[in-house]
Amino acid sequence: MGLAASQARFLCLTARKADCEHKSLALAQEKLNITEKMSLISNEYAQAMNATKLMWSPDGMAGDFGLSYGLLMTPSAANDYDPYMITTPSGAIVLNSAYKAAAEAAGIDKMGGVGSLKQRDKFISALIALGVVTSETAKSITGYDYEPTLTTDKDGNMKIDLADPAGGIDTKLIDWQPHAGLGDEPKVKGGAAAGTLEDLILSENIGQKLVDWASILVYSDKQMSETEYESETKRLSDLYSMVKNGLSDKASLELITAQLVKDMAEYSNANVGKQDTQEYKDTMKKLELLDKYVIYYNNDSSKIVDDDGSDVENVDGSSSISRADAWELIKKQIEADYKKYADFDKDQVRKLEDGFNIKENDLDYGDNGSKTYSIVVNGVINHYKDELKSLTLGDILSNDIVLMANTQNYIKEIDYSKDPPEPKYATNAETPDLFSKAALKLLDKLAGILGYNSTGYASNVGLNVDDASSRALSFAYSMTKNTYLKVGSIEQNGSRGNDHAMTENSAYLNANTYNRLGALKDGSDYKYLAVDLSHMMEVFLTYYENALSGSSSPYVVGKSMDTSKLVTDNSAYKYIMNDQTEEMPMEQKNADFFDKLYNNILEHGWRYDAAIDDSEYLETVLKNGRYSMSSLNADGYYYQTRYNETGYMVEVSDTDAIARAEAEFKAMKAELTFKEDEIDLKTKKLDAEIASISAEVDSVKNIITKSIEKTFTMFSS
Repeated sequence: MGLAASQARFLCLTARKADCEHKSLALAQEKLNITEKMSLISNEYAQAMNATKLMWSPDGMAGDFGLSYGLLMTPSAANDYDPYMITTPSGAIVLNSAYKAAAEAAGIDKMGGVGSLKQRDKFISALIALGVVTSETAKSITGYDYEPTLTTDKDGNMKIDLADPAGGIDTKLIDWQPHAGLGDEPKVKGGAAAGTLEDLILSENIGQKLVDWASILVYSDKQMSETEYESETKRLSDLYSMVKNGLSDKASLELITAQLVKDMAEYSNANVGKQDTQEYKDTMKKLELLDKYVIYYNNDSSKIVDDDGSDVENVDGSSSISRADAWELIKKQIEADYKKYADFDKDQVRKLEDGFNIKENDLDYGDNGSKTYSIVVNGVINHYKDELKSLTLGDILSNDIVLMANTQNYIKEIDYSKDPPEPKYATNAETPDLFSKAALKLLDKLAGILGYNSTGYASNVGLNVDDASSRALSFAYSMTKNTYLKVGSIEQNGSRGNDHAMTENSAYLNANTYNRLGALKDGSDYKYLAVDLSHMMEVFLTYYENALSGSSSPYVVGKSMDTSKLVTDNSAYKYIMNDQTEEMPMEQKNADFFDKLYNNILEHGWRYDAAIDDSEYLETVLKNGRYSMSSLNADGYYYQTRYNETGYMVEVSDTDAIARAEAEFKAMKAELTFKEDEIDLKTKKLDAEIASISAEVDSVKNIITKSIEKTFTMFSS
């Protein structure tokens, strides 16, 4: 190789080696960056392992609630119907967009001010348009029932216009308490309390309520069950005793009013399957009118007006009424109702013995299966009338009670065109549908005891302690009715037909095994039908829990008992219920809540935070101290505290965040490790190439040196 060629080769190799060394240096820097990233994500992962979140954990309630502004600022059993307010360091109440719009509509200055009944009512009424309260809730506690209209301004901000009530002030208001939350003694609201299934079973007003078995023997509006007759007779007798002597003092009328309000709630709960019947509508209308008569008598009103201010027509066709006339109408209606039941045809009062296989004493062997229905308690037919009449909802939940029907002589209706009235019997093919309807009547009664009503109103009865539980009860009723009592899903396996040993009766076995109606068929004919009432109510309570807990519920209703995990299997599960005889009405609970909130806004002023509805943001500003909590103290005042000093607030490990962090860490680590391995491989290749180039450079240098020496030797000679 010539000297010039060697020198060119040397320069080329030197440049190539420099390029490889530069690439190797870049890879080393990239690996250093990856090492730093690995260290960073490792630190972040370590911190994430300590992540916590704030939860709302009311005393005795099953499970915790995720923290949200709505939970703290909407009346419910979860906050004991007391607002828990978010406050700035200066004490101002932090409002979300809904409450801000309501405060502006009511004319509440940001700095607070002096309140009034009208302004308080405007504030509550404005919340209707925003879905914070229902129209029924607002109108049950306000005197001025303003009609809100929701609009938006040019910037897209919510704006509420309030139209003045057409009929002036409604006398049924719950008066504004200007010192509620500002020193008034905190009210003992009662009602909602946590209890296990055992507590529910033993509750006098829930579990110990009697089962109205004879209700399934009522075939027309001209009949009623013995239990219903006795209860209605006592109610009317109590009312009649208040008016028969002409008592018209205010105290007597207040007692009558209280009784009528109770009547409406109890009638609604006891007749959950009759809301579409004319009898139900007439009775509710009558009770509501009686209530109005009492109110107008107390206030000496000249006209009867409805909640919307429109005239209400009296039973006599007029819309005006004097104080004396109101009293006469009260007396007339109550006396007429009392006489109606006093003169009721006793032959149409349906009793157990009209359709159930029972015996009066040990020597009476009953009807030997000639009646349609039998009640099976823990696998044994109970024939004893007194024992059956004493069975309660609690007995159903603590035993295994099955209703069975023999399809022979199955009555479907009464023919009143005959004298005396004659029963009409069902065909065999009609019996499953009739039996399902009979079971539904019992579900109506039992669900009513637990607080279900078709209106969706939070009645403060049984488990119905707030809007959320009312919706959950409606869901449980609908699901139980449409799955458990569905005729098209009757289980009819087996052919054993013993009507003395239930273990040998396929209808009983099917009902006991599956969460369905059970049947025994002989060819195409039904011989026996059965429904396990204990399992049905366990399923009802499980659906109720499902609705409250949502997708996080661990309980499930399967086709059979074996494939189900029912909430009643957990003896420690806590139900929130009202088992008290005397409790604060729901309207007063709601009024007390909003009075405390309104009064504190006036006292401390308010500030708007558009992001406060975001739960993560709310948690962050509470943890970093930007905002505080303000909660009611035993002295009747609200005090600011840190979030971890507020009664029901708990800080727990954020398992979701930890799981997300762990997944992200593993993914990032895998990605960085892959890149690091890739860099190591490239570095090794470059190192090998640099070594090869270095050896070749040395060889070329040696050739150049020898060429130079040879040239000098040639010219020197």
